[in-house]
Amino acid sequence: MKNKKRNLIILLILIITILVVLGIVLVVGGIHNKEIMDFKKDVEQTACEYAKDENITEAICLGYEHLCKVNYETLISHDYLKADLINPLTGETISNDTASYVQISWPDSNTMTCTYKEG
Repeated sequence: MKNKKRNLIILLILIITILVVLGIVLVVGGIHNKEIMDFKKDVEQTACEYAKDENITEAICLGYEHLCKVNYETLISHDYLKADLINPLTGETISNDTASYVQISWPDSNTMTCTYKEG
C-alpha cells in the first residue's frame, strides 16, 4: 500500500513538472514570437515612410523593380533605422544582414503595401 502511494505521488510530481515546463515554453515562445512580429511591423512601417518621403510610386516600381526592394542598408543610410538595431530572428544587428529586405507593392493600385522578406 505504501509503495502505491509513493508511486502515485512520484507520478503526480512528474506530471505537474511537465505541465509547468510546457507552460513556461509556451509563454517564452509567445513572447519571442511577439518580438519578431513587432520587429517586422516596425521595419515595414519604416520602409513605407521611406517610400512616401522618396516619392516611390507604382509606376516607378513597374519600371525600376530594384527601387521597390528596400534593404536595411538603405534605411540605415537615410536615418530611418539605427545600425545597432537587433533582429530577433537572427540575434544580430541589422547592419550585418544584407539579404533581408522590404518589398514595396501596390496590390490595390491605390494602396501601398510594404512586406518584410527574409533573404
